[in-house]
Amino acid sequence: MSLKERLDACRREYEATRAPPLVAAVRRSIRGFAQTGRVTKAVKAGEAAPGFRLRGRGGLVELSDLLERGPVVLSFFWGDWCPFCVLELEALAEICQEIERLGATLIALTTQAPDNTFPPGDGAPPFAILHDSGGKVALRYRIAFTVPRQFRAAYLALGYPNSAKYGQKGWMLPIPATYVVDRTGLVVLSYFDADHTTRLEPTEIIVALSILRAAHSV
Repeated sequence: MSLKERLDACRREYEATRAPPLVAAVRRSIRGFAQTGRVTKAVKAGEAAPGFRLRGRGGLVELSDLLERGPVVLSFFWGDWCPFCVLELEALAEICQEIERLGATLIALTTQAPDNTFPPGDGAPPFAILHDSGGKVALRYRIAFTVPRQFRAAYLALGYPNSAKYGQKGWMLPIPATYVVDRTGLVVLSYFDADHTTRLEPTEIIVALSILRAAHSV
């Protein structure tokens, strides 16, 4: 089953099990966000990937250090409270070994506090998850946004952890986005959408990395 099929099934289940006013609010929030034009301002393929240095469970991770070893795949997601993000990360976990075989590194970034994001265990993804405190890196990639007050109930219904224990400050989130960065720091593939139920198919990542590997071996 493709990631799109999984996401579509998740959306249908969500809409079937939630009160109609909440479902309508989610749909309005997607339309409203699309109308802001925020996605058009995001860092895109052909631009230099902004650098960062963030902490993960294994210590500090710096983009420039990773690029010395090869290409990097970056996945910005909301948190493990978002069922669509969970499905995307599960799909990325399925291709993690293939990404590494192609000489690349997979990294996920979230504003959710690290102690509350996929606790170590059977359900933890097999790649690093970095804590983007305050969405500072998301801001550099021009994908950070603040959830408008009129749509916050819809996000809470989706699972947004409106609690201090999750380390969420305000309502800032990244647009769910995927980037493939070549070893020179250039973004060669970018994907983001105003609709948070839409994500990049993992096969597209493998294609991009395969092209980079072939070009590097010439």
